[in-house]
Amino acid sequence: MQKAVIYYRVSTEEQAQHGISLEQQKNQCLAYAQQNNIEVIEYFHDDGVSAKTIERPSLQKLLTYCRRNYKNIDCVIIYKIDRLSRNVNDYSSINMLLTKLSIQLISTTESIDKTPTGKFIGHIMAANAQLDNDIRSERVSSCMRERLKSGVWCHKAPIGYLNSRNTQGQKTIKLDRKKAKLIKWAFEEFAKGIYTLEEVRRTANKKGLCTEKGKEISFQLMSKMIKNTFYYGQMYARRRNEYWPGTHKTIISKETYYKCQEILSRKKERAIYKTKKEVSRDFPLRNFVCCAYCDRPLTASYSTGKFGGKFPYYRCYNKECSKLQSIPKEKIENDFMVYIEQIIPKKQVLESSKDVLLDIKNNKFTEINKHRKDAKKALIKLLEEKKELIAMRRKGPLDDDDFKEALQDVKIQISKAQSQKNGLHLKELISDQVINEAFELISFLPEMWGNADYEQKIKIQSSIFLEKPNYDKNTFGTPQLSLLLAKNKGSEGHDSSYVNYCLTNWNSLIDEIRRWHHIRHIN
Repeated sequence: MQKAVIYYRVSTEEQAQHGISLEQQKNQCLAYAQQNNIEVIEYFHDDGVSAKTIERPSLQKLLTYCRRNYKNIDCVIIYKIDRLSRNVNDYSSINMLLTKLSIQLISTTESIDKTPTGKFIGHIMAANAQLDNDIRSERVSSCMRERLKSGVWCHKAPIGYLNSRNTQGQKTIKLDRKKAKLIKWAFEEFAKGIYTLEEVRRTANKKGLCTEKGKEISFQLMSKMIKNTFYYGQMYARRRNEYWPGTHKTIISKETYYKCQEILSRKKERAIYKTKKEVSRDFPLRNFVCCAYCDRPLTASYSTGKFGGKFPYYRCYNKECSKLQSIPKEKIENDFMVYIEQIIPKKQVLESSKDVLLDIKNNKFTEINKHRKDAKKALIKLLEEKKELIAMRRKGPLDDDDFKEALQDVKIQISKAQSQKNGLHLKELISDQVINEAFELISFLPEMWGNADYEQKIKIQSSIFLEKPNYDKNTFGTPQLSLLLAKNKGSEGHDSSYVNYCLTNWNSLIDEIRRWHHIRHIN
């Protein structure tokens, strides 16, 4: 009496839950075995699993079982080839394996056997199943693309959103308000340029931001989130490399998103020459200061003396450059402190700069408050107009068409007025205390850098220099400095041109002052 194993499968969770198709397949296979005097020794089935791939739990168990017990198995019985596979290559691989094990594959509904015709029919059935699957996939892909074009996201919702369905039962998404608020906070904090992405991530996790499974946001996930255009309304279809404007509620503004990308790009440029090894905490100028002769960043390490002592040195890692070799750590770092002292503006210049910025800030505060009051008055007036229109419609003087047209016009004006009012915020303004403390820090930068730890020194260096400085063993070359230091260096006073400079670069100057203020409070 021949011995066989049975394999059956359903492709949807609904079928798996109800078990209808599974029972039908199992009964059909059992009936075939009884009619042909075959003893069934084992059953394998996959519930709610697609046949697109061979990586199915029970199918893999079946193949393993056949490899181990092939001497006691004569055949594998299936209801239909597409239950086994919907891919020609997978079907051929499975069939080849069973053939090597001298196990026959039997379909209860199709005439496949070891004859040339039977083999041909088997491959035709597998190809037909793959064609059917491919057509369905193409149809689904086309429908999903049309939905993307219409602004509807029908894939898994990113963090900050939840998958949902609209009144027609179609897939859509809605805001996860708690997480959306934290994501908005993370973008806005990183956009300030004060905090690293890792600092933002840690704080966001403490505030309660987490994955769908309740796990903390990893650095890799935070990096992906901060680059995701979905949060400002632009959907990205990866397969086709296409962007489509979405109709979902946005979490951040487009301006905030691109400010974050600019900061990421800037940090990436600064890290071009970084080695894979973690930078030693004893060498804050490593990979930051460049060789003045070959423009390569300096590396650093400890050298061992004749009697086993350890001596810290900086050096140029370019083997073809012999100009900067074995520069004592104490020398180059002392020279760096002297250099910082040289580029700091004089005290009277800093005071003058601070007064100009305080005056501009106060004027902006007054101007924004005035515009906000005007916008509020305009909004109140428009809301009154809307009430009057509704009252007139109730009394009857307006017909439906005129009323709808007038009401729509007023609604548009109200929407514009609300946007204008909300757009007039004080976010670009900071307190007098922040400005005063930032300028106070600048006045004693050398001392602060000398007393700071590794992380603090890196922050100070990055805030002073927009480009890496170079060193020739005695002096530092002056690269592009931060906005405040570059404009004020060497100036004796400020005229109208400086005021215009501050007005033109106001937002960048405010961001820089915030960075200085943040560094001021690191200690």
